[in-house]
Amino acid sequence: MAVTKAEQRLCERLRLCGDEAQALLHAMHAGDAGRIAVALSPRAPQGYEPPFACADASDFPWLPARVRIPAVGERPTQYPDYKAGMYYVLDLSSCWEGAALSALPRTPERSLDMCAAPGGKTVLLAAQTELRDHTANEVNAARRGILRQNAGRCGLPNTRVTGLRPEQWARSGELFDLILADAPCSGQSLLCKGIKNPGCLGAATVRGNAKRQRGILLAAVRCLAPGGYLLYTTCTYDPEENERTVAYLLRRVDGFMACEVASLAAYRTALADFPAYRLLPHHGAGAGGFCCLLKRDNK
Repeated sequence: MAVTKAEQRLCERLRLCGDEAQALLHAMHAGDAGRIAVALSPRAPQGYEPPFACADASDFPWLPARVRIPAVGERPTQYPDYKAGMYYVLDLSSCWEGAALSALPRTPERSLDMCAAPGGKTVLLAAQTELRDHTANEVNAARRGILRQNAGRCGLPNTRVTGLRPEQWARSGELFDLILADAPCSGQSLLCKGIKNPGCLGAATVRGNAKRQRGILLAAVRCLAPGGYLLYTTCTYDPEENERTVAYLLRRVDGFMACEVASLAAYRTALADFPAYRLLPHHGAGAGGFCCLLKRDNK
């Protein structure tokens, strides 16, 4: 396996060496680490089970109760229940990120998914708590159309779809108890799904995405009500877009703290002095991701 300088640099930035570095590099070259899950939608009544065979989920104690893992070879989108909106198909790593919502102490009265398309994080939220007054936002018009279709198909209650830019939200005066920021990123985990993503390991790509992510977070915190929560997630590996972006926010903005997520304790990153969580493909739960749950103080 020929290793590029960019791949070697990523391993160094992640402080991976030996078997761990080899495991990540193998996953990036093999491209077979992706794994799907399904989140049951509000249309699925209590006691509903999907019509396909599901794998044993005992190895994933963090898995939300209304999320299932299809057995190998199953194609959930081929069943009528999918078109009827009983469930939403997404990456298992996204479910891992969404598991951080288990640390919320209460149901949010108002919630905002700031980068919502195609809708997976909003459906995950609906699978774990009641949507009372929810906004699913997407700037890109084409992706916003897909988001609207998925929200309608899955019967998401009390949900509006909007298309404001982060800075427009910051000026809007609206406040939310929970904000999801599944930020655009370099998408390095796509390589572990066998999806080509040229340049995703490049320093300029990483820096550009980190700059955009920091802008999104600085806008998001201006929309967060006192005592509210912000869940920051990405599907990339580089610390510049993950731990260092959160550290930047904590330095710039007073009154915020990162929260412990007990169900993800085994994944706590060693690259930060605050609670944040990192999933890599060799952990066996999909292509990987990053999450950090932040809380604003009550002032």
